[in-house]
Amino acid sequence: MTEDAEARAARLRAQSEEGATAVDRRSQAKEWAEKQVAAVRGTARSQHGDVAATVDHSGLLLRLELSPLTKQAKHDDLAHAITGVVRQATADARNQVREVYVRLQNEGVIRSLPPFLLPAPEAGAVTLALPVRGNSPARRAGDSAEEGPPDSWLKDDPW
Repeated sequence: MTEDAEARAARLRAQSEEGATAVDRRSQAKEWAEKQVAAVRGTARSQHGDVAATVDHSGLLLRLELSPLTKQAKHDDLAHAITGVVRQATADARNQVREVYVRLQNEGVIRSLPPFLLPAPEAGAVTLALPVRGNSPARRAGDSAEEGPPDSWLKDDPW
């Protein structure tokens, strides 16, 4: 073999080793990312802590905690509070997952973020008005201005 051929062969071996090292590094980084994502837990609490939720990396509800005071809340108010807190927890989890992939992108392991990694929606603070606190329950759009049962319950008409 001539010196040019030997030099070329050495250069090709070095490039091959660099490529194999880069593939190993990417593979290890992706395994790390999978473990990090699997460990993600998103959490959120209502403003006074009466409702708390924990979700996994995909937004699946793992734990829901309700204080004993929530028994005094209107059912639809409680439902809205639970939904809002779960949304906040899901947004928290989504942001954590996104951070893992952004880190991979910043290190050059991936070129772009996967398309399923949409930014988390803004989730405002959740407040559950409870009579115990002296708060009157807040009205939401669409709530009736009347208090008490509907008129149809008060009619004396037989069935």
